[in-house]
Amino acid sequence: MPLRVAEFLPLVNDRAISLLPEELRHGITSRISSVWLWMHYHSPKVHYEVWLARKTGRIEIGLHFEGPRDFSYRWAELMAPHMPEIQARLGPQVELEEWTASWARIHQTVIYDPLTEPLADEVARLLAQTITVLQPIVERERGSIPPELSPVRERRPVNTRPFRHRRRRSA
Repeated sequence: MPLRVAEFLPLVNDRAISLLPEELRHGITSRISSVWLWMHYHSPKVHYEVWLARKTGRIEIGLHFEGPRDFSYRWAELMAPHMPEIQARLGPQVELEEWTASWARIHQTVIYDPLTEPLADEVARLLAQTITVLQPIVERERGSIPPELSPVRERRPVNTRPFRHRRRRSA
């Protein structure tokens, strides 16, 4: 049975968190917008994302570096030597790439038509695997980002709100 995006993304969020190792379940913040789920530990500028790219009919699952150019590119430089290990664990379809003039990402995509509960399970599994493989590397490399490259001010992205899970009332 097809799901609406508003059902699909919270399902992915909850299932991905439940699949994470215990030590990675704590300290993670989630946000959901109309077409994406963001999860981060320390800074929203370095976040995991599930993005429903309707134009391409694909779901992107990845780690995004979305700060000033020098910040994002420094992260990409730090992650590049780890790509053989990352691809060995997540698959050769996982890519590190320049995404915009300022941002970089490590990601993979899957086809998403239609959004279903089994697809939510698959995306949650891929997201949890991505976090499990990448977050320990991110933690090790965080100290290699000089303070002058860190974004001066953390801001919540426009048109987002912190994710709040609402439980359905029983009848």
